Amino acid sequence: MWMGIDVGTGGTRALVVDAQGRVAAGFTAAHEEILMERPLWAEQRPENWWDAARVAIRGALAEAGISGAEALAFLARCTAW
Repeated sequence: MWMGIDVGTGGTRALVVDAQGRVAAGFTAAHEEILMERPLWAEQRPENWWDAARVAIRGALAEAGISGAEALAFLARCTAW
């Protein structure tokens, strides 16, 4: 099994894929709201990204019915502007 992680602005998604490329499970954990206290400013807490990643990973593993030791790879993708 392979696991992919996508950290976006609204949430973090974990996806478990089998060796044939079929999606076995997926789980999304929402992030806190983006703070926009001034014009053209947007702010998020990085700690929230980590918390959401942990929830998404655990959720995807549970949905797939596997342990972390059974995921052969861990891929993360983050986009920053």
